[in-house]
Amino acid sequence: MKRGTWALLALLATAAVAGADAQSPQPAALAAALNRTVSVQFPDSHNVLPPGAGADIANTQCMICHSAGMITRQPPLSMERWKEEVEKMRTAYGAPLPEDQVETVAKYLAGINRKP
Repeated sequence: MKRGTWALLALLATAAVAGADAQSPQPAALAAALNRTVSVQFPDSHNVLPPGAGADIANTQCMICHSAGMITRQPPLSMERWKEEVEKMRTAYGAPLPEDQVETVAKYLAGINRKP
C-alpha cells in the first residue's frame, strides 16, 4: 500500500476509536476517500509514425501514451533537446523505454521534425 493510504487508514482507525468528535474527520468521508476511483483514457491512434530508423521503437514505446499526431505536431527540436524530453518521459513519467534506446528515439524524433 502507498504511504498516503496507510495514513488514511490510521486516521480512520483513530477516528473510529475516538468516537469521531467534531474536530476529527468523519469516518464516512475517510472511507469515501479510500474508495475513490480514477479514470484514465489514453489516446487512441490508428496511425503510426513515419518510417525511419527508430520508428519501430517510437511506435511501440512513445505511442503507449501519445498519439502519432501529437508527436508529429511538436515543434522542431534538436536531437539534444529530444534526448532531454525522452529522458524526462523515462524519469518523471515512468516511460518503459530502455536507456540504451534513448539516443535512437531522440535522433528519430529530431529527424521527423526536420531539425537534426
